[in-house]
Amino acid sequence: MDNTTKQKEVEMNATAAPTSAMAVANWFLERSRRESSVPPCDQLKLYKLVFYAHAWFLGNGCGPLFDEDVEAWPHGPVVRDLYIQFKDAGRGPINKLGTRYAVQNGKFQLETPVYSGDLEPFFESVWNSYKAHSGIQLSNASHAQGEPWTLVAEKMDLAGKPTIPNELIEQVYRAKVQRSRQH
Repeated sequence: MDNTTKQKEVEMNATAAPTSAMAVANWFLERSRRESSVPPCDQLKLYKLVFYAHAWFLGNGCGPLFDEDVEAWPHGPVVRDLYIQFKDAGRGPINKLGTRYAVQNGKFQLETPVYSGDLEPFFESVWNSYKAHSGIQLSNASHAQGEPWTLVAEKMDLAGKPTIPNELIEQVYRAKVQRSRQH
């Protein structure tokens, strides 16, 4: 392997997101199960928790939390892979962890990604900020004036479920971080 190839590998790894949307979702599902005094994670709540974790990660200047796109759906921001995985839960609580296929030793295997690492305190902070809210409350909050979903919805037809650009999410949430530091 030549030096140019090694440098490209290092650059790719340096810009890779630290986790996947499914691992974040599974972290919140597992955390929700341990705390029965809060509304359980239904689809709306889970999708918004994952969105808010991604948004605050971007807003704090850490880059994207995961590589999957966040899309503007009628009920707020959604990562399509999560919808595909959890749509069977309907409006009820999600009672399973998400899985995905991964290649290991040249074979496709089903895995259940759950994040464990140095971002645990960050996820715990997001959980503590939003855990008491229902999915509907979090969906309504994502529709507030100036939120990334609202800014996209004002300009685009949501029937196509357009992507909410990370740059827009970062801009909105960086401003929130700055305002919170001023108080």
